[in-house]
Parts: sequence; structure tokens; C-alpha cells
Amino acid sequence: MGRKRKKKKASRFTAATADRFELYEGSVYDPDADHDFLVKTFQVKRKRRPLTLREDFAGTSLLSSLWIQNHGLTKAWAVDLDPAPLAYGHAKHLEPLGDKAERVVQLEENVLEVETPQVDVLTAFNFSYWIFEQRAVMLEYFRRVYAALEDEGMFVIDLMGGPGVQQPCEEPREEDGGFTYIWEQEAMDAITHHIDCHIHFEFEDGTRMDKAFTYNWRVWSLPELRDIMIEAGFAKVHAYWEGTDKHGEGDGVFKKASNAENEDTWIAYLVAWKQK
Repeated sequence: MGRKRKKKKASRFTAATADRFELYEGSVYDPDADHDFLVKTFQVKRKRRPLTLREDFAGTSLLSSLWIQNHGLTKAWAVDLDPAPLAYGHAKHLEPLGDKAERVVQLEENVLEVETPQVDVLTAFNFSYWIFEQRAVMLEYFRRVYAALEDEGMFVIDLMGGPGVQQPCEEPREEDGGFTYIWEQEAMDAITHHIDCHIHFEFEDGTRMDKAFTYNWRVWSLPELRDIMIEAGFAKVHAYWEGTDKHGEGDGVFKKASNAENEDTWIAYLVAWKQK
């Protein structure tokens, strides 16, 4: 599983020389589609371009970096509890931007405690918020998000689902640059919905970076999350479903939907509006 929208060219790697954050960005996360979805969805609803972003669970701050490059008046706050990806992102994505980088504020803080100015758009991507396994904690987080948004603000999360998400698997995928990305899921607990997932990387020289990333999550359903958003105060929540190409694979195009087939695995956005 794992998110994948397009491949990113990279140089040859080995386990001894590769940086796990570079591998992640080259195989899992492409922020361009997220950025375009955020801007377009907000513009359609509010008839203006969103200018301020808070990227929760920001990792390497790649989305925040892209956000401020595409418009001269934009600002972003990138929040993550782990200093390692923030440091990588600062060196890799922000420092090369020169003075523009001053419009991104990186915060090494807990999203349940951080205080930032109110923003137009707030995101929690790559299923990162699944780290909250208790409903009360998820509700607390969503309430804090609600308070962190401007009156016309938009909160967007992504999620995955379908029977395949609940089953153990190990899925390899060859990437440009001479390495293989491997997504591993252990069995989901039927009572708690707890699941442990791992990302491994294998290289052409036969070496392997085992458990480069490990995630301990609860598998949340779309209706559960939508209901918690409403309870947190959001006026409206919409699901955006990914279409498929002629091969039955996800095409990266997400459209608002009220009903959808429960495919073996699927990815969707949930978009919550502070006001209608």
C-alpha cells in the first residue's frame, strides 16, 4: 500500500549511502497533487486563493516548501514532533530558497499542544494522524484543528481503506534510481483495529534498509472520522474519491462523492469546512 502518485528520478543508492528521507520522498510522497487539490478545492468553495497553510505531521516540510514557492503572499507553518525530518527538510528544501524560506516556520512540537496563527488550510497527510488510536484523542485533535482555522478555513486529511488494508501483506515496487520500495502490513487486530506497518528499501547491490520507517496506527474508517469532525464543530465534511484508469489503478484524480464501491484498497480525501 502506501501513497504513490508519480515516480521521482534519483541517483543510484545503496543501504550504506542512501538517506531514508530522500528515499521516502522519491517513492511515497509527491506533494504536487496535494498542493493542487488544496488550492483548487478551496478556490471553488471560497472564490479566492488560500494563502496560509499549517502542515501537521509535516515531516520534511515538503508541502510547506511547495506552498510558498507557488505564490508570493503565501505563508506556512510546518509542525512535527521529530527533529530529524525537519532538519532534513530545512537543509534540502528551505535553505535553497533563500529569503523565500522566511515564509515557512518549522515547529518541533506536538500537534496536540502547538499554537499557531489561524490559517486558511490545515492538513494532516500520509495517514499520520492515525497515530491517535483513542477516539477521545482524535476528537481533541480535531477540535484543536477547528480552533486553528480561519472562519472560512478548510481541514484536509487523506485516508486509505478497503479489505486489503486489514490484511497482512508485503508489496514491493521498483523505483527509478535502482532501488525497490517495500510496503509491509502486519495483521490488523479485529477488536482494536491496531496495525503495524513498515517501509523497507532494497538496492541493486543486494543491500537492504530494513524498517526505514515504522508506523503504529489504528485503522480508522471514513464514517468514523467524518462523524468525529462534525462533533468537533465542523459545519460540513465532504469525501473526495479517487478515480481509476483503464487498468483499474488509481488515477490521482479525486472527485466529491456520496457513495463509492468498497474496493480492495482505496485512497480518499476528507475535506472539512469550518463554516458552510
